Amino acid sequence: MHFLQNDTSIYQLNSDSTSVDSLALDTNAQVVIQPDAHASLFHTEVGSELQERSLHTQDQPFWVSSILVLCFILLAWGRLFYRRRLEMIFRAVFAKNFANQLIREGNLFNERIGPVLFFIYLVVMAMIVFQALPIYDVEIPMPPPLIFLSLMGFFLGLWALKAVVVKLLSLLFNTNENSRELLANMNVYNLFAGIVLLPLVSCMAFAHTDIFFYISLVIIIIIYTLRIIRELFIGITLIKFSVFHLFLYLCTLEILPLIVLAKILTRNMFL
Repeated sequence: MHFLQNDTSIYQLNSDSTSVDSLALDTNAQVVIQPDAHASLFHTEVGSELQERSLHTQDQPFWVSSILVLCFILLAWGRLFYRRRLEMIFRAVFAKNFANQLIREGNLFNERIGPVLFFIYLVVMAMIVFQALPIYDVEIPMPPPLIFLSLMGFFLGLWALKAVVVKLLSLLFNTNENSRELLANMNVYNLFAGIVLLPLVSCMAFAHTDIFFYISLVIIIIIYTLRIIRELFIGITLIKFSVFHLFLYLCTLEILPLIVLAKILTRNMFL
């Protein structure tokens, strides 16, 4: 009888220990399950963040690479056959006497190197704005190649508008020679910008970082500042051309397009 009581007490102890162990297992199971739930939630959030970030770092399409390679080929061709003209363009940016010499030797657009460098300029400027669209979260409901072509058309139309206005002002104030000098200097700075910015645009397209965009932006501001200063000197030397009309020209055709473009790019930053 005593042994039966001992057996019963042992059985109760065993059952109690079993219940305690099962409770501990349940508690441990709950502890293990909870981190898994949090981990899955964490992985989901990280995955969505990486997926969103990958939209800005995805590989460029084939047509972007093809256009940039074509520009480098054209630039190498120009350096091979028109090396002296390229050197004159670089010198004319920083020295007015070289610009005058470049003008006396003839219009660049009458040679093959002129349209080729102008095409590179249009591609580079359009590519900078095209690569800046995802940086500023600007979405345009158009296919990317059509957006790029539209940007090239925008810069081409802006250049044509400036040329027409300068021609009209030359007819109005009878300043044909000085207007020709103004247009030639404007083209020199445009061609120079295309050559200098081409490597940076390539880095923007394939380096997956925004630093090259901001470097390009600083260089564009420097080049535009030098060009406006050169145009101011050309306009001030003219007696028939008033300072007011010169200021109106610079604000309308040089500064206003940049302000509009910057407004479009930064609009979504404050929404």
